[in-house]
Amino acid sequence: MPLQDNIEIENILDEATDCFEDKLKQLFDELDDTSKINVSTNQMNWCTQVSAAGDELRKELNHTIEWFEVKFLRGEFK
Repeated sequence: MPLQDNIEIENILDEATDCFEDKLKQLFDELDDTSKINVSTNQMNWCTQVSAAGDELRKELNHTIEWFEVKFLRGEFK
């Protein structure tokens, strides 16, 4: 079973992704109005973008875990 499918690893990756999304959501509140205009978004659009970014991050984390597992099994860390 790939490591990224291990329940403990899944929980860690979920936690990291959730934390990332939470920080991005907080960032919206910290931006001044000019900055919000520069990114051309409102809070609802921002949250949609945050969710998309979180999904992409999770996919990349899964890919990275898989890549390092393969490298490890090839003996590349001797």
